[in-house]
Amino acid sequence: MPARNLLFVSLLIATLLIFPYTFGQFLKVGLLLGEPYAYWSSTKLSGIEYDIWRVIGVELNMNVEFYVLPFSVLDVSLAPKLGLDVIAGGIHMTDERKKVFKFTQPYINSGLAIVIRKDVKWDGDIEKITFGVKKGATGEKIVQDWVKSGKKIKYSTFVSNEEIVTNLLIKKIDGAFFDYINALYLSKKYGFQVHKDLIYSINIGAVVLNISLEKKLNDAISKLESVGTIKRILASYIGAF
Repeated sequence: MPARNLLFVSLLIATLLIFPYTFGQFLKVGLLLGEPYAYWSSTKLSGIEYDIWRVIGVELNMNVEFYVLPFSVLDVSLAPKLGLDVIAGGIHMTDERKKVFKFTQPYINSGLAIVIRKDVKWDGDIEKITFGVKKGATGEKIVQDWVKSGKKIKYSTFVSNEEIVTNLLIKKIDGAFFDYINALYLSKKYGFQVHKDLIYSINIGAVVLNISLEKKLNDAISKLESVGTIKRILASYIGAF
């Protein structure tokens, strides 16, 4: 099936969830699936971004429609055609993305972390452990750069984070690269270690497609940050940090 048709079908079945308030105006939020930002818990949508955008809707007195989307929609030629107001889901505000998308102000600080099995004692020497990396992701580029620099790196490549987690659990690999918030979530869920030094730090925000809402969204985010709501949502998934 052509990619465009596949996307259309996914939008139809990918689930429209309406936050149950009877407000007059709708806020259409596309959520990119990925724990712990947005994911299915049994038949219920859950996650950090889901909870954040529910309370933003309440703050704005708007009825929130959630559309579950694949990460591939985060494309400058495709995203503006979806008819959404925002797209969220742990989106790193990279310099490249900021050149082509308008973002809300950041509301989560994250980065790239190394997750280690709980039974592995590691002093930070990258030649002493076996890494798992996701094909095409930043972690793969990092280990390839290490190899090019002359380091003797052992690593295996996988197609999904779920595969990587499984291989950590069955002790086929020792460590892997994850978004920092995701790493803290996995640490809480599986007991993994999160290495103290991040590869890099970066902000997370939502892509604004309806520019007329930009100021209202940022005002709502600022208020929710000032009263500690966003921090409490984060803590409910990853604990104190």
